[in-house]
Amino acid sequence: MSSHIQVWMLVTLSVVAADYTYYIPQLVPTSLQGRLTTTTFTLESPKCLFNQMSTNTVWLLVANKIVDTTKLTIPAPYSSFASNGYYLTLNATESSYNCDNNASYIRVGSDTSCSTPNTCNGPLASSGKYIVKFVVLDINNKTVDETGWSGFITLPQGKASSVIDTWPGRRSGGMIVLTSILSVLLAFILVGLIGAFILGSKHVKPDTVAPPVATKNYETHYASEKKHTYSEPLN
Repeated sequence: MSSHIQVWMLVTLSVVAADYTYYIPQLVPTSLQGRLTTTTFTLESPKCLFNQMSTNTVWLLVANKIVDTTKLTIPAPYSSFASNGYYLTLNATESSYNCDNNASYIRVGSDTSCSTPNTCNGPLASSGKYIVKFVVLDINNKTVDETGWSGFITLPQGKASSVIDTWPGRRSGGMIVLTSILSVLLAFILVGLIGAFILGSKHVKPDTVAPPVATKNYETHYASEKKHTYSEPLN
Protein backbone atom coordinates (compact mmCIF):
# COMPACT_ATOMS: atom_id res chain seq x y z
CA MET A 1 0.00 0.00 0.00
CA SER A 2 1.44 3.36 -1.01
CA SER A 3 2.28 6.03 1.57
CA HIS A 4 -0.26 8.43 0.04
CA ILE A 5 -3.07 5.95 0.55
CA GLN A 6 -1.95 5.31 4.12
CA VAL A 7 -1.98 9.03 4.93
CA TRP A 8 -5.40 9.41 3.32
CA MET A 9 -6.77 6.49 5.35
CA LEU A 10 -5.37 7.91 8.58
CA VAL A 11 -6.92 11.31 7.92
CA THR A 12 -10.24 9.71 6.99
CA LEU A 13 -10.15 7.50 10.07
CA SER A 14 -9.39 10.48 12.33
CA VAL A 15 -12.36 12.36 10.89
CA VAL A 16 -14.73 9.41 11.26
CA ALA A 17 -13.48 8.41 14.71
CA ALA A 18 -13.46 11.92 16.17
CA ASP A 19 -15.44 12.21 19.37
CA TYR A 20 -15.95 15.70 20.74
CA THR A 21 -18.66 14.88 23.26
CA TYR A 22 -16.18 15.11 26.15
CA TYR A 23 -15.81 18.85 25.47
CA ILE A 24 -18.31 21.01 27.37
CA PRO A 25 -18.68 24.67 26.27
CA GLN A 26 -17.86 26.98 29.15
CA LEU A 27 -18.52 30.62 29.99
CA VAL A 28 -15.42 32.78 30.32
CA PRO A 29 -14.11 33.43 33.86
CA THR A 30 -16.20 35.71 36.05
CA SER A 31 -13.38 38.26 36.21
CA LEU A 32 -13.88 39.22 32.55
CA GLN A 33 -16.25 42.10 31.83
CA GLY A 34 -19.22 41.36 29.59
CA ARG A 35 -19.36 37.71 30.63
CA LEU A 36 -23.13 38.01 31.00
CA THR A 37 -25.29 40.92 29.89
CA THR A 38 -29.05 41.26 29.37
CA THR A 39 -28.67 40.21 25.69
CA THR A 40 -25.33 38.37 25.39
CA PHE A 41 -23.05 35.81 26.99
CA THR A 42 -19.40 34.99 26.27
CA LEU A 43 -17.93 31.51 25.82
CA GLU A 44 -14.38 30.26 25.81
CA SER A 45 -13.30 29.35 22.29
CA PRO A 46 -12.34 25.64 21.83
CA LYS A 47 -8.60 25.15 21.45
CA CYS A 48 -7.07 22.34 19.39
CA LEU A 49 -10.32 20.41 19.49
CA PHE A 50 -11.49 20.05 15.90
CA ASN A 51 -9.75 18.35 12.99
CA GLN A 52 -7.28 20.85 11.54
CA MET A 53 -7.36 19.14 8.11
CA SER A 54 -11.12 19.08 7.74
CA THR A 55 -13.27 21.43 5.69
CA ASN A 56 -16.44 20.60 7.59
CA THR A 57 -18.30 23.50 9.12
CA VAL A 58 -18.59 24.08 12.86
CA TRP A 59 -21.76 25.80 14.08
CA LEU A 60 -22.83 26.91 17.51
CA LEU A 61 -26.23 25.51 18.39
CA VAL A 62 -28.15 27.82 20.76
CA ALA A 63 -31.31 26.35 22.28
CA ASN A 64 -33.71 26.74 25.17
CA LYS A 65 -33.83 22.95 25.70
CA ILE A 66 -31.87 19.85 24.72
CA VAL A 67 -32.65 18.97 21.11
CA ASP A 68 -31.89 15.97 18.87
CA THR A 69 -29.06 17.13 16.60
CA THR A 70 -29.82 14.44 14.01
CA LYS A 71 -33.15 16.14 13.31
CA LEU A 72 -31.99 19.72 12.92
CA THR A 73 -33.71 21.87 10.33
CA ILE A 74 -31.00 23.34 8.07
CA PRO A 75 -30.71 26.25 7.81
CA ALA A 76 -31.85 27.16 11.31
CA PRO A 77 -31.55 30.95 11.38
CA TYR A 78 -31.74 33.24 14.37
CA SER A 79 -35.24 34.32 13.32
CA SER A 80 -36.53 30.75 13.75
CA PHE A 81 -35.65 30.57 17.46
CA ALA A 82 -39.17 31.45 18.61
CA SER A 83 -40.73 28.62 16.58
CA ASN A 84 -37.96 25.96 16.71
CA GLY A 85 -36.57 26.62 20.18
CA TYR A 86 -33.05 26.64 18.73
CA TYR A 87 -30.90 28.25 16.03
CA LEU A 88 -27.44 27.81 14.46
CA THR A 89 -24.89 30.61 14.30
CA LEU A 90 -21.18 31.47 14.22
CA ASN A 91 -20.29 29.08 11.41
CA ALA A 92 -16.60 28.45 10.77
CA THR A 93 -14.39 25.67 9.42
CA GLU A 94 -12.90 23.16 11.83
CA SER A 95 -9.40 24.38 11.00
CA SER A 96 -10.27 27.92 12.11
CA TYR A 97 -10.30 26.70 15.72
CA ASN A 98 -6.52 26.53 15.99
CA CYS A 99 -4.16 25.23 18.65
CA ASP A 100 -2.37 28.42 19.69
CA ASN A 101 -2.04 29.51 23.30
CA ASN A 102 -3.75 32.87 22.86
CA ALA A 103 -6.95 33.35 24.78
CA SER A 104 -9.95 33.81 22.50
CA TYR A 105 -13.65 34.13 23.19
CA ILE A 106 -16.99 33.76 21.44
CA ARG A 107 -19.66 36.34 22.21
CA VAL A 108 -23.17 35.05 21.63
CA GLY A 109 -25.76 37.71 20.76
CA SER A 110 -23.41 40.48 19.62
CA ASP A 111 -24.74 41.06 16.09
CA THR A 112 -27.35 43.84 16.17
CA SER A 113 -27.54 44.31 12.40
CA CYS A 114 -28.02 40.69 11.24
CA SER A 115 -26.83 41.53 7.73
CA THR A 116 -26.58 37.76 6.98
CA PRO A 117 -29.89 36.32 8.25
CA ASN A 118 -28.97 32.61 7.95
CA THR A 119 -25.85 33.02 10.12
CA CYS A 120 -26.98 35.93 12.29
CA ASN A 121 -25.66 36.05 15.85
CA GLY A 122 -28.46 38.31 17.07
CA PRO A 123 -29.14 39.63 20.58
CA LEU A 124 -30.89 37.23 22.92
CA ALA A 125 -34.45 38.35 23.49
CA SER A 126 -34.99 37.14 27.04
CA SER A 127 -33.08 36.08 30.14
CA GLY A 128 -33.27 32.44 29.14
CA LYS A 129 -32.40 29.76 30.19
CA TYR A 130 -30.07 28.92 27.25
CA ILE A 131 -28.01 25.84 26.48
CA VAL A 132 -25.35 25.51 23.76
CA LYS A 133 -23.10 23.01 21.98
CA PHE A 134 -20.84 22.95 18.92
CA VAL A 135 -22.01 20.78 16.00
CA VAL A 136 -19.99 19.79 12.94
CA LEU A 137 -21.86 19.60 9.63
CA ASP A 138 -20.53 18.13 6.41
CA ILE A 139 -21.07 19.51 2.91
CA ASN A 140 -24.55 17.99 2.87
CA ASN A 141 -25.49 19.69 6.18
CA LYS A 142 -25.46 16.36 7.98
CA THR A 143 -24.30 16.30 11.60
CA VAL A 144 -21.06 14.32 11.73
CA ASP A 145 -19.73 15.39 15.15
CA GLU A 146 -20.77 17.39 18.16
CA THR A 147 -19.60 18.43 21.60
CA GLY A 148 -21.44 17.94 24.83
CA TRP A 149 -24.10 20.40 26.01
CA SER A 150 -23.16 23.30 28.22
CA GLY A 151 -24.94 23.95 31.48
CA PHE A 152 -28.02 26.17 31.38
CA ILE A 153 -27.17 29.86 31.12
CA THR A 154 -29.40 32.57 32.56
CA LEU A 155 -28.89 36.22 31.67
CA PRO A 156 -29.38 39.07 34.16
CA GLN A 157 -32.70 40.82 33.72
CA GLY A 158 -33.23 44.57 33.93
CA LYS A 159 -35.77 46.00 36.38
CA ALA A 160 -38.81 48.00 35.36
CA SER A 161 -38.53 51.66 36.30
CA SER A 162 -41.65 51.33 38.45
CA VAL A 163 -39.97 48.90 40.83
CA ILE A 164 -36.59 50.62 41.17
CA ASP A 165 -35.90 51.81 44.73
CA THR A 166 -34.80 55.44 44.53
CA TRP A 167 -33.93 55.70 48.25
CA PRO A 168 -30.27 56.74 48.71
CA GLY A 169 -29.55 53.66 50.75
CA ARG A 170 -30.98 50.17 50.59
CA ARG A 171 -33.59 49.70 53.29
CA SER A 172 -33.58 46.41 55.13
CA GLY A 173 -36.45 45.05 57.21
CA GLY A 174 -34.65 46.09 60.41
CA MET A 175 -34.26 49.66 59.18
CA ILE A 176 -37.97 49.87 58.38
CA VAL A 177 -38.92 48.64 61.87
CA LEU A 178 -36.48 51.00 63.57
CA THR A 179 -37.70 53.95 61.53
CA SER A 180 -41.31 53.15 62.44
CA ILE A 181 -40.51 52.96 66.18
CA LEU A 182 -38.60 56.25 66.13
CA SER A 183 -41.45 57.95 64.28
CA VAL A 184 -43.98 56.80 66.91
CA LEU A 185 -41.73 57.94 69.76
CA LEU A 186 -41.27 61.34 68.13
CA ALA A 187 -45.03 61.70 67.82
CA PHE A 188 -45.50 60.90 71.55
CA ILE A 189 -42.83 63.44 72.51
CA LEU A 190 -44.48 66.11 70.38
CA VAL A 191 -47.91 65.45 71.92
CA GLY A 192 -46.37 65.59 75.41
CA LEU A 193 -44.73 68.95 74.72
CA ILE A 194 -47.98 70.41 73.42
CA GLY A 195 -49.89 69.13 76.47
CA ALA A 196 -47.31 70.55 78.89
CA PHE A 197 -47.50 73.94 77.18
CA ILE A 198 -51.31 74.02 77.45
CA LEU A 199 -51.36 73.01 81.15
CA GLY A 200 -48.59 75.48 82.04
CA SER A 201 -50.40 78.39 80.42
CA LYS A 202 -53.49 77.86 82.63
CA HIS A 203 -51.52 78.58 85.86
CA VAL A 204 -49.96 81.82 84.70
CA LYS A 205 -51.68 84.95 86.33
CA PRO A 206 -51.81 88.24 84.46
CA ASP A 207 -49.53 91.00 85.78
CA THR A 208 -51.21 93.53 88.22
CA VAL A 209 -51.20 97.05 86.80
CA ALA A 210 -49.82 99.53 89.34
CA PRO A 211 -52.13 102.51 90.10
CA PRO A 212 -50.95 105.96 88.99
CA VAL A 213 -48.80 107.79 91.55
CA ALA A 214 -49.71 111.36 92.44
CA THR A 215 -46.81 113.83 92.29
CA LYS A 216 -46.27 117.45 93.39
CA ASN A 217 -44.28 120.14 91.66
CA TYR A 218 -41.86 122.66 93.17
CA GLU A 219 -39.45 125.22 91.89
CA THR A 220 -35.88 125.96 92.93
CA HIS A 221 -35.68 129.37 94.71
CA TYR A 222 -32.43 130.41 93.06
CA ALA A 223 -33.50 129.93 89.43
CA SER A 224 -34.29 133.47 88.25
CA GLU A 225 -34.21 133.30 84.48
CA LYS A 226 -34.87 129.63 83.75
CA LYS A 227 -37.03 127.52 85.87
CA HIS A 228 -36.62 123.79 86.29
CA THR A 229 -39.59 121.76 87.37
CA TYR A 230 -39.12 118.50 89.27
CA SER A 231 -41.63 115.93 90.24
CA GLU A 232 -41.53 113.58 93.18
CA PRO A 233 -44.02 111.21 94.65
CA LEU A 234 -46.42 112.52 97.26
CA ASN A 235 -46.21 110.95 100.64
